[in-house]
Amino acid sequence: MTPTSPTANAREHWSRTAIASAILAVMGFLSLGLVIGLFLAAAGAVCGHVARYDTSQEDLRGRRLATLGVAVGYVSMLSFPILLTIVSLSFPAFTMWQSGKNASQREASQARGSRLFLACEAYSRVNRGRYPAAWEDLSGRFIGGKELKDALQSPYEGGAKTAFEIVSHDRPVLDAIADSVIVIQEIAPPEVKEIAVVYADGTVKSIHNPDYQSP
Repeated sequence: MTPTSPTANAREHWSRTAIASAILAVMGFLSLGLVIGLFLAAAGAVCGHVARYDTSQEDLRGRRLATLGVAVGYVSMLSFPILLTIVSLSFPAFTMWQSGKNASQREASQARGSRLFLACEAYSRVNRGRYPAAWEDLSGRFIGGKELKDALQSPYEGGAKTAFEIVSHDRPVLDAIADSVIVIQEIAPPEVKEIAVVYADGTVKSIHNPDYQSP
């Protein structure tokens, strides 16, 4: 049998530091969105440098793996401030977009509530001052079927198809309290802070959602 040389046996051993370098660097890159990702990437780069020195001084495998750890570690560390800048610039833009979206949805709710109020008032003029018992009573004569369906639809994601309800109230409403008696009220998802209400004088406002739950 041919004896195995000591050098051949040594070359079978991997540098543990090189393996750790690659693992830490990759973990740092994958978790770069968190601060800990920066520390993992730095640790991977440091381990990579140590492993490259060890593999040059000793007959160990893993030099390429250590080089990979150094490269990925530095790329991750250089990418972190860029990512942080992008996030910091995107957050105000997202906040403004969300605020504009919420404002548009509130306006849509108020417009739909106002349209339903006009239809209910038209109904009351030919029904001795009474409001309809159900929304279907308005369809056809007082408001078109499709228009009624669209007016009742919630503008919010996850909202109900019938997102408004008629609030029972005495008729006729005295002028002195017409601006405080709610006749139509919106039903909004619990994550929506404000709902649209219509008062007996036709005023449409947004008030706090009684079912609101902070996300």
